[in-house]
Amino acid sequence: MQINYREATRSDNQQLIALAATSDMDGNIGLRIDRGPDFFRLADLRGQSKVFVAEAEAVIIGCISVVRQGVYVRGREETVDYVGDLKVAPSYRNQGVGRALGDFAVEYLLANDTDLVLLTVAKGNDKPFPFFTNRKIGTDMMTIGEFIVFQFIGKKKNKVSTKYLVETSGETEELLTFYNRHYRKYALGSQITAAKLAGTTNFIVRHEGELLAAMCLVDTMPYKRNVVTRVSWRMKLLLGVLNRLNPLFGLSRMPELHQAVKLLYIKYLAMEQDDKDLVTTLINHARNQAYLSSYSFASIGLHEKDPIIRHFAGIPKLTFRSVGLITSAKNSKHLLEAVSRGIPFEDYSLV
Repeated sequence: MQINYREATRSDNQQLIALAATSDMDGNIGLRIDRGPDFFRLADLRGQSKVFVAEAEAVIIGCISVVRQGVYVRGREETVDYVGDLKVAPSYRNQGVGRALGDFAVEYLLANDTDLVLLTVAKGNDKPFPFFTNRKIGTDMMTIGEFIVFQFIGKKKNKVSTKYLVETSGETEELLTFYNRHYRKYALGSQITAAKLAGTTNFIVRHEGELLAAMCLVDTMPYKRNVVTRVSWRMKLLLGVLNRLNPLFGLSRMPELHQAVKLLYIKYLAMEQDDKDLVTTLINHARNQAYLSSYSFASIGLHEKDPIIRHFAGIPKLTFRSVGLITSAKNSKHLLEAVSRGIPFEDYSLV
């Protein structure tokens, strides 16, 4: 059977949505991403995107996407190409379709002056690892550690700080400058523009008129829904127990198997000082916003080396892990070393 590989067009939308519905992500938890009504919306939000498809007899049987993003490395502006959305229809798996899609994406990357290429996979899912091996794209893949996705359980009562006042903020130049100053310190930190704040809700904390902290929340449910397809018996038991107890403690209802997990994402969390009270004040505010929206969690993904994590102790949450992989098409060892030594960042509202 002839399989053709080409760039996707908007007319492929419905077939790509159907393909995504058949593509569970392997790992320590089974997960499917529902991408209706617009498959391309998520890739567009990530940055300058291209989606490529494999097609057999006019039916799309596989896809992969490449997105160029502006990031900071060592405080300098760089670009990284994020590879994602690798999906193959079940009846065509283990027949080289995924590998061929990878080849197609690599050809595009090499023709477009790429350097850093990034991939994240759920911990326990080894299938995408061969993407960077034995290819003409520079060094083999290098792991940059684990990202931990924290899902903080929504809470009815917002524990108001006596020290800090959380206020709503517009998308101001002051806010953009504050976010960028914070994420410039990260490896692969986002270059944040006004467009990236469109459709988000931002909260700030001031001290004597000066901006002290900011948090950006985004609801991705209109274009991305995480559907849990498989959990361990321990996790299933835990979710059942929580749903029986949560009404007593004013906590959000937990998701059920094969239903969309209602998440409010903490897209950005930036602060001028390392302060546990400040962190917990903002996280608890996000938890309350999730509860008020009838959502289960306020979620944020952070690298395992991020010092903010140590302030999460004692806050009710579930955690999941993914692995970051990176390579350099130009063998830019100084950039790879900077990413490895730094604290990598990835916006998990777009993963």
